[in-house]
Amino acid sequence: MSSLGEADGRRDVTASTELKRDALGVPSLVFVALAAVAPLAACAANIPLIVGHGNGIAAPLDFVLVGAVLLLFSVGFTAMSRHMANAGAFYAYVSEGLGRRAGAAAGYVALFSYNVLTVCTSAMGGYILSNNLSMELGLELPWWAISLVGWAVIWGLGSLGIEAGARFLGVTLVLELAVVVLVAGAVLAQEGLSALGALSGAPAAALEGSPGLGTVFAFACYLGFEATADYGEEARDPARTVPVATYAAVVVVALVFVSAAVAMIASLGPAEIVRASRLESAGTILHGIVVERLGEGVGHAYNWLYMVSSVACWLSAHNAASRYLYAFGRAGLLPAALARTHARRKSPFVAGVVQALLGALVVGTCAAAGLSPYAQTGAVASALACVGIMLLEVLLSLAALVYLRRHRGEPGFPGGLFITTVAPALSVALLGVMSVLVMSNLPALTEQDSPVLNVALGLLVPVVAVAGYALACRRAARGELPDPATIRVES
Repeated sequence: MSSLGEADGRRDVTASTELKRDALGVPSLVFVALAAVAPLAACAANIPLIVGHGNGIAAPLDFVLVGAVLLLFSVGFTAMSRHMANAGAFYAYVSEGLGRRAGAAAGYVALFSYNVLTVCTSAMGGYILSNNLSMELGLELPWWAISLVGWAVIWGLGSLGIEAGARFLGVTLVLELAVVVLVAGAVLAQEGLSALGALSGAPAAALEGSPGLGTVFAFACYLGFEATADYGEEARDPARTVPVATYAAVVVVALVFVSAAVAMIASLGPAEIVRASRLESAGTILHGIVVERLGEGVGHAYNWLYMVSSVACWLSAHNAASRYLYAFGRAGLLPAALARTHARRKSPFVAGVVQALLGALVVGTCAAAGLSPYAQTGAVASALACVGIMLLEVLLSLAALVYLRRHRGEPGFPGGLFITTVAPALSVALLGVMSVLVMSNLPALTEQDSPVLNVALGLLVPVVAVAGYALACRRAARGELPDPATIRVES
């Protein structure tokens, strides 16, 4: 890597740190983003949480509300993506809007959040595979052993390059969506108009129970869609591909979860779905509906796809976390070795190795401490990732507001009031409210009863942000804080 003091003020990066160009089109990028959402697994796990512990049969409305807010967020997000492509998207975008120090702080939060998300996906993935392999094959394997072996598999898939990963994620996503569409179609076909009648009480239920908790769990189902911008350097025509894929991802996620929630409510009925969702076996509700409506054979296929869905989600989180490590290594904010890419596949293999080892170490430590994979390790990691990514979305919306107004009317930039001001401002306000809801419902997300522990967990992300800002200030004082917009990768 060349130094920051070049004559043209730009930072050149040698071919050994180049990601593969023109590797992803719109469909592939949508597959990568949606696989991170893990539609099948999230439908099975989160919809019962919303129904049983949130605001009941208003679950479909929660998904519509959160989807609408994220579409507003996407306006500023994609407007910025048309002018920059960087593997550390939040880092680069916040830097451009709010300055390098704030951008570096956001980058460290993103590093933390996506790496924590891999802890969640690996712990829950090990738990899901352990349970389902026992049901399908009679194999009794400890979850932690599956997680540790799984990390080697995930790293291998990630090191093959983004194209290979996109193909795997595309196949798994199509199969997952097929199951959701089939079961929703079967319920609607068999129940007829009465299926929609079961939702007549949804508007009234929207403000009953714990609507804040319902909104929080619904937001968690969208985690991962924002990773589209992380692959901007690897996308074909990123100025067009990233915006289209981002909007498509939000819309598809909303349609999938609304359809699944409607099908589950209509299949069991409003009263029964609420009762069943409060039981410990709530995670099996969707599987039961699949077996009842589509038969035992599809039920077995569902179990296998549930496992594949968890692996796909795990791989997507690993890819996103690896790219932030890569981007920070390239920018000199972490060791430069993290920016090394595979000579032929152009995958961030060093960052991938480090990320996989880090994830395996954390999961192994949690297992050695006797923490459960789902209710403790996975739940806490998921809550921290949710807090971190929501904070990043608030910061990015604010950055978009500043950046787009600064360049309003310039050639190539939007001049309309809605894109430059209204949408980003509404996004800041609405995501800010949702952030308060997340923090106020943190005990339900972490599933921990200790107030001290929940306060400590709630402060963890802000502490990372403050520490990142302090580090950035120190580097800036020494003239060592780069502008991500000036990093140029030579083909």
